[in-house]
Amino acid sequence: LLAAPGGLSTFLSTFNYTLYLLTYASAKSAPLQAKLYQLFTRSPTTTAVDATTHLAALGGLLSSTRTTLRLFGLFPLYAWLRQLMQGPKPGDDSNVAVLTDAKALPMSWSQRWHLPASSGKAPTANIYLWSYRAWLGGVLCDFVRLFRTAQLERQKRAERSVTTDFATREHDEKADQAWWKEMVVPLSWTPMALHFAIGEGGLPGWNLGAMGACGAFAGLGKIADMWAKTA
Repeated sequence: LLAAPGGLSTFLSTFNYTLYLLTYASAKSAPLQAKLYQLFTRSPTTTAVDATTHLAALGGLLSSTRTTLRLFGLFPLYAWLRQLMQGPKPGDDSNVAVLTDAKALPMSWSQRWHLPASSGKAPTANIYLWSYRAWLGGVLCDFVRLFRTAQLERQKRAERSVTTDFATREHDEKADQAWWKEMVVPLSWTPMALHFAIGEGGLPGWNLGAMGACGAFAGLGKIADMWAKTA
């Protein structure tokens, strides 16, 4: 699982946001946990509070680790961008290639400046805000790319003769499933990116649990695919 391309990054991201979700759930259920513990042990306890603190600390550590790894990931991203700028591969659509570029460029800018800001090497206020806005721009470009991909797929299916061939129908079903799995990713990231891109205050009612749920859902599909390939 971890040896697959992008496996480590996806695993750490999904695990990190799952920890955020568990931290929020643990904090909200702390009074209930304490009452249950007292009921069975008949003694006061701080176990629930300790568990929440440990989960939050581990989540923060994973977040810092992922930020550092993303910075090193800019080198292969640069090589990938250069390849895309040379033009689409034979049979690929040029608009999809441009949209892929448009998605990657703001996100790479976001990753480039996030670490210096978090480590105190650069002023944080505007850097954080504009890096999150760049991330939101990348997420929105992903929507446009997916809609363009769907449009091309519909055109391709309309041009071919109607067939009941099992292999063709199976191929179409797999393509549709793959498209929806990809769509889940920007759908999951959009609320979080929008919250941080707005600036002070963000979205009303936003909390650690919502952030954890968004991040976990964004990575679950890819985790499931990579796990299936290990079987």
